[in-house]
Amino acid sequence: MSHQILLLLAVLTLGLATSQHRDKVPCKMVDKEALCHGLGLLQVPSVLPLDIELLDLSGNQLQRILALPLGFYTALRHLDLSSNEINFLQTGAFQALPHLEHLNLAHNRLAVGSVLSAPDLGLLPHVTSLDLSGNSLYSGLVEQLLGEAPALRTLSLAENSLTRLARHTFRGTPVLERLDLHSNVLMDIEDGAFEALPHLAHLNLSRNSLTCISDFSLQQLRVLDLSCNSIEAFQTAPEPRAEYQLAWLDLRENRLLHFPDLAALPNLIYLNMSNNLIRLPTGPPQGGEGLQAPSEGWSALPSSNPSQNSSIHPLSQLLNLDLSYNEIELVPEGFLEPLTSLRFLNLSRNCLRALEVRRAGFLPCLVHLDASHNTLETVELATRALGSLRTLLLQDNGLRALPAYTFASLARLQKLELQGNRLRPCGGPSEPGPSGCVAFSGLSSLRILNLADNGMEMLRPGAFLHTPLTELDLSANPGLDMAPGALVGLETSLEVLALQGNGLAILQVDLPCFRCLKRLNLAENRLSRLPAWTQAVSLEVLDLRNNSFSLLPGSAMGGLETSLRRLYPQGNPLSCCGNGWLAAQLHQGRVDVDATQDLTCRFGSQEEVSLSHVRPEDCEKGGLKNVNLIIILTFVLVSAVLLTTLATCCFVRRQKFTQQYKA
Repeated sequence: MSHQILLLLAVLTLGLATSQHRDKVPCKMVDKEALCHGLGLLQVPSVLPLDIELLDLSGNQLQRILALPLGFYTALRHLDLSSNEINFLQTGAFQALPHLEHLNLAHNRLAVGSVLSAPDLGLLPHVTSLDLSGNSLYSGLVEQLLGEAPALRTLSLAENSLTRLARHTFRGTPVLERLDLHSNVLMDIEDGAFEALPHLAHLNLSRNSLTCISDFSLQQLRVLDLSCNSIEAFQTAPEPRAEYQLAWLDLRENRLLHFPDLAALPNLIYLNMSNNLIRLPTGPPQGGEGLQAPSEGWSALPSSNPSQNSSIHPLSQLLNLDLSYNEIELVPEGFLEPLTSLRFLNLSRNCLRALEVRRAGFLPCLVHLDASHNTLETVELATRALGSLRTLLLQDNGLRALPAYTFASLARLQKLELQGNRLRPCGGPSEPGPSGCVAFSGLSSLRILNLADNGMEMLRPGAFLHTPLTELDLSANPGLDMAPGALVGLETSLEVLALQGNGLAILQVDLPCFRCLKRLNLAENRLSRLPAWTQAVSLEVLDLRNNSFSLLPGSAMGGLETSLRRLYPQGNPLSCCGNGWLAAQLHQGRVDVDATQDLTCRFGSQEEVSLSHVRPEDCEKGGLKNVNLIIILTFVLVSAVLLTTLATCCFVRRQKFTQQYKA
């Protein structure tokens, strides 16, 4: 009772002080929110309005949290004390805040003062979210600090020094739904540590030191992050009490040697197992039709049986599977066939030598397949397989000779990445090309094609006929010979064209005919002339770096003035005079000429100067000098001719006179 009377007197005193010193409030007030972030405060201010509901004291220098003056703000719902130096919490400091729902104590020094003060948050009857991350908390201190929080639904203990979770750690948080324990040093989780949390749905245990998950039995869990540990095995409980609800499982960056037994997880839709040491089996299960032992990595998916309903297969609901950065040499069709709902599959950066799909209807829902950065030599795709595939990534493999119509069966393919291989495109229907070439004509759904760095020597006429590409990359093919008509059929669709680094001296493409072209990359070639854009087009970005251009005349570039937004002319032997169009763009700012401070030009054989410093009169003087020189040379030449003629006439007359005299 006496405590309540003292508190009432303090409130009255504070109210009087507040009315007298309202102009001294150090914080920014927005409605009922007091924003005191980063003000260098050493204690909780006592002159704030008593009815505030949010108090942000983050980023200050607070060290001690006392019951007063904090207890004066009884309407508080949100209290942020993060990023201070708090090492002392007075017992019951938060009990005077009956409406407090969100408490943030992250990145303080709560573990430092634990030896002397034995901190205790006390009863937190209405707090629903609590952040204690970044406090160097160790096992044992957490149990003492948490106390009772019967309404707590979200708890973060991330970035601390926990090594072990005891059975009774979370006994005071019975309705917890989200628990974040990432970036600790957890090596042991005692049996039953999460049994007191029947509502737990999201659990983050990433970046710890766990080595094994055995008898996983959290049926109610929906999201589990175990990434960046040292896990060698993941195993569910042999006889679950109820069906597992787990939908999201992250096991990336561990030490798994085999695909784990996930047959008990029928609701899984996201599975990330990248950056492990997984090798898939190269043959069917041993001992008949039964499932193989978990150590063989086959038990997650049973042998396919066409007569069975696909809904009973484990992982039949899986949408996303990431197996990148493993040691997989072969993916048997029977391993993936039950994944009838799969939409995204990542097999990149493995040791795959072949991609073979021989069955129609295989992975009917797959829209994205990444098999890049492997050692693929062959790709065989059956008709009507991968019927929904839109993106196929095969870059940086060893592909050379493929069946001509390898990609023709992919009726919905929109994006195809093939850079870093050694493929040769066929020509159009009348130009089939050599044996082993790949046809890219007649692919009516394809929009994006990358054939950079394939060592291509010839691009034949009609290579992309009836394939309405919007983006085409043919860069990094030194010595590429583009036959006239190689890009025929793309005039009304192509928006992005890259021909960088091909050593082209002559451009065999009538660029002004490509009315939809917006981005053109011609860098790293030997070009000295461009076709004339005399009519308005759509080109917005033009890259001409490191070519042999001396002039970019307005007669060739005039049609670009209404559309061009960015020009890259660096690395060309530009002439200071005769580039009036380019100089106008620099001075008028109609086109953003990238890195103009590095753009140089030459007056004849003189040293390079900055093009932006060239004045019109500089070229006029140079022109006048040239005219004078021409006049002088002409005068000398005419004089020489006249003198020669006069001398010849005199010599002839003299000879005639001599002959007449002798006669």
